Amino acid sequence: MEKSFLELCRDTGTDKVNPHGYHFFYPFFLERMRNETFNMLEIGYGSGQSLKMWCEYFPKCNLFCMDIYTELNVSDRCRVIKANQNSKSDLQLVAEQVGSARLIIDDGSHNPKHQFETFTYLFEHLLEAGGTYIIEDIETSYWRPDRALYGYLIGNFDLMKRIASCQDMINHEFSKVENTLHISTITYGQNCIIITKRTKEEQAYFDRKYALEFMTRDSSFLA
Repeated sequence: MEKSFLELCRDTGTDKVNPHGYHFFYPFFLERMRNETFNMLEIGYGSGQSLKMWCEYFPKCNLFCMDIYTELNVSDRCRVIKANQNSKSDLQLVAEQVGSARLIIDDGSHNPKHQFETFTYLFEHLLEAGGTYIIEDIETSYWRPDRALYGYLIGNFDLMKRIASCQDMINHEFSKVENTLHISTITYGQNCIIITKRTKEEQAYFDRKYALEFMTRDSSFLA
């Protein structure tokens, strides 16, 4: 019998259960993918517990990890690429090496500005249609701007406000804000945001003209 997400997290010692509690909602998005073959990228290697857990949870997955300090070939389907998520050229390099990914998890610097810029680039250029993107550790968006983590000041960038503005992109047929990222859904969980990308079928459906367009007003995306 396959071990559950909760059991594997406990076995490997990853913090995705304690203290984060991601086991309450991650399986809702990920369980259907368990025995499928696809590419996954997680940002942040740390001590490797999460990588070990994902390798067991997704036995047919080609698992890539991006880390600012580590370069490592763990196995024939598990590789750590040394790259900095605060560098667009590094993000481009990783996207080129991975090719496409059905699942991307940002457990990297936890810096709000890095999280948003990494999301907008990789969601567009690496995540495949129907894929899932998870931003973990959004708690830093509620910290004082003069606090620092991993050598980076938190600053005044408001990740939560920027992600919230994407609701107008999802509802573009009413808001007139172009859904350039093809976002399908946004789900907020304890200390994380889970964003899914539209399938081709969804996109074709929402390309239609809104029947009550005369009732709407102009809107703009919060750039």
